[in-house]
Formats: sequence, structure tokens, C-alpha cells
Amino acid sequence: MSSVQEKYEEFVNKEDTLIRSVRICEQAMSLLKDELVYKQRGETCQATLRDICEWIQQREEKLRREIFSVRWEMTVLACQFPSAKKQAEESPL
Repeated sequence: MSSVQEKYEEFVNKEDTLIRSVRICEQAMSLLKDELVYKQRGETCQATLRDICEWIQQREEKLRREIFSVRWEMTVLACQFPSAKKQAEESPL
């Protein structure tokens, strides 16, 4: 069975991958809008571009929800670290 630290590190790696994916979505959206909509001033099929941008936005939203879930699990795991337990026991609250 994986230790808490190993599980936490897996989540860190997953978070990094998700963040990179969000950045790619942001870059793709920017490129599409800047290069194909703005610079070509209506010479492209805007309906198709809008559909593509909406799909990218939906994908980005899904990735952000996944990031939230991963970060939540990381917080739960961090509470299980021995040093975190000791600090909680020593806390006056």
C-alpha cells in the first residue's frame, strides 16, 4: 500500500498535469480569437470558431473542477502527515 507521502506526490503530479492542460486551453483560446477572429475580420466561419472556443472553454472548466478535487484530496492527505498530526495536538485550539 502506498504511503501518505507517495499518494500526496501522485496528486502533486496530477495537479501539475492538469494545470498545464488548463494553460494549453487558455493559449488555444487566445490563438483562435486573435489569429482567426480578430486578424481575419470575419473572413472565417465564425460560427465554427465559436463552437470550437465553447468546446475549449467547457474542457477548461472540467479541468478546473478536477484541479479542485485534486487539491481537496491533497489537503485531506496533508492532514495525515505525522508532523501535521503533532501540530494539531499541540495547537491550543
